Amino acid sequence: MLRPSFGYMVFVSFLGIILGLIMILYPGGMMALIQVAFWAFQAILSVIIIFYTVSEAVRYFKMGNNSSGIGYLVIGILATVLVWLFDVEIIYIIVALFFIVSGISETIFGARMMIGRYFLILLGIINVFVGVVMLKYPVILPLLVAWYILFWGVSRLLLAFEFKRLTS
Repeated sequence: MLRPSFGYMVFVSFLGIILGLIMILYPGGMMALIQVAFWAFQAILSVIIIFYTVSEAVRYFKMGNNSSGIGYLVIGILATVLVWLFDVEIIYIIVALFFIVSGISETIFGARMMIGRYFLILLGIINVFVGVVMLKYPVILPLLVAWYILFWGVSRLLLAFEFKRLTS
């Protein structure tokens, strides 16, 4: 039987509640954080692409296969340009899809659990709902994520006490 750690669940719940409250009080910070994180991701991915394609191109040039070497350089340039063509809005779509997929899996997992079944199913349904709303209105992502994290923290705290009650 699965026996979750009560102390860990309470600790993570309080972190979620505190983070959710901070994000609700300062939603602009969440937007700025998403933008900076996406820029850093683009930069790191570009460096990886450039290093890989240049090293492969050099290897092919050394073997005398110039067409493959040039091909790798062209692919590297195109891949790097493609990385920078995407804007931070792609993150909204990825987050929304993550909520939908995690909501579906949480609902399925909740239906199989004996302990905390209804909490997990409820959280799964809410995840799917939040994901669909984010796909329809991506501008509300920072505020929606803040409220979601706050709700997640409170619900996990209640779930921790439910697990403790049922397992003792």
